[in-house]
Amino acid sequence: MWQWLASIAPVAVLFSAIAFFRVRIPRAGALGLATALASAALLGTLTLPVLADSVGGGLSAALSILYAVWPAIFLYEFMREGESFTVLKDAATSLSGDRMILVLLFGWVFSSFLQSITGFGVPVAVCAPFLIALGVRPVAAVMLTLLGHAWANTYGTLGLAWDALVDLSGVQNVAATSLYAGIFLWLINLSGALIMCFLYGRGPAVRHALPFVLAVSAVMAGGQIAVGQVNPTIAAFVPTAAAFVLVLGAFRLGIYTSEWSCESRLLAAPAQADAPPAAPATPATGNVLASAAPFLFLAASSLLLFTLPGLHDSLSGLRLLGVPLFYHAGTVLTLTAVFALLLLRREGGVDRAGTASACRAALTKLLPTSLGIAALLVLARLLFNTGQIEILAQGVAATAGIAYLPFTAALGTFGAFVTSSNMSSNILLAAFQSEVAAQLAAPAPLILAAQTAGGAAGAVIGPSTILLGATTAGVQGREGEILRPLLVISLAQALVVGLALSVWIGVGA
Repeated sequence: MWQWLASIAPVAVLFSAIAFFRVRIPRAGALGLATALASAALLGTLTLPVLADSVGGGLSAALSILYAVWPAIFLYEFMREGESFTVLKDAATSLSGDRMILVLLFGWVFSSFLQSITGFGVPVAVCAPFLIALGVRPVAAVMLTLLGHAWANTYGTLGLAWDALVDLSGVQNVAATSLYAGIFLWLINLSGALIMCFLYGRGPAVRHALPFVLAVSAVMAGGQIAVGQVNPTIAAFVPTAAAFVLVLGAFRLGIYTSEWSCESRLLAAPAQADAPPAAPATPATGNVLASAAPFLFLAASSLLLFTLPGLHDSLSGLRLLGVPLFYHAGTVLTLTAVFALLLLRREGGVDRAGTASACRAALTKLLPTSLGIAALLVLARLLFNTGQIEILAQGVAATAGIAYLPFTAALGTFGAFVTSSNMSSNILLAAFQSEVAAQLAAPAPLILAAQTAGGAAGAVIGPSTILLGATTAGVQGREGEILRPLLVISLAQALVVGLALSVWIGVGA
């Protein structure tokens, strides 16, 4: 029992510091790391080689993430300086006066599309500013965006988390695992969108957007199930792209284009929340194209780099400090940031002084963000290397027995919280979940599907992801306000998946 308590202590300290004591994430990560070192020493699993591997492996993992985070922050600052988000917001509101639907468009559909090809926190870094431009409060904008693309984490970044699940679990029936995972992720997708509506405007917003949510969810999550049976690499990309085109097509047909609003506490001006967004003058086509071009460039270059036959084999082996130089979202984001800056300079949206101002703003955000992510990933590696993750997982499964099934997905959520990654949660827990399935005589494909669905739900409460979102939204130090409600939602989604798993296995038995 004491071993389990010692192992849970670092996670408890980390969570409590962020959620309840409003400690900034870099300092909270350092507190969690210090607690993990003390716990490992108490358990007798802390040795010099283990410590060296934890620091080296954690920093290497942090560098891989920061390679995407750094250019994402510069991209945001360049586009903010060039007022690209305002231009695109005006373009969107010229297509529809329905602010609730526009929030879903950017916070759910477009963020999921970005997750499908990039990941690494890019969706929240890019889409939260869109919601802020629509009038959503910054903390709420980060929260809604994280919630909106959670479901796409397993097959996002062109299937990295899915590949980790299959490779490390040794599951034989991959097609069945993909089918069950798709169904569980549909629950995350649909519930996430409905919760976004409820948070925005309670019952009136849910009733108003329900047909939109059901139709788009069928395309995105239903499409992911279908494409996942054929090619998991593009299982999230194809349906999210189709959904985005579907929404734009609906606007062209006059569907959900009328002005609609409701009272919302999430808007920056509560006194005017019941007023529809002002209909802007139709923006100049050139400005819209210039503002949208970086996102088009991002999508096109991602597809070219990640899906072109033969290119993966040619470029994936080129690494620096363990980080792929070319076959990485950071490469695409770096190219996109440079492209955006050059285009905005040419179009006159950003001059030399504006470029310097954007660079200063980005550099100001980089240091605390980098330190926080590094501390969190060294902590995650240390917990794994010193056996504390294994002690926690085995303790839960051994104590609960068959009653563990409803909490299967919640364990995946826990892994994603600790590591800020669905992929890392699968790396840590896939083999364990497979072993639990064998011990309980439960179908491994169902257990593993619940694991990755829980990891997808938990990725939104990853401290490093929340830190990135808070940084780009300009609300550093308020991460606890984002974490607390998302924690409740993520655990609720994981428990729903766990209950569905238990019923499924019970009916099958």
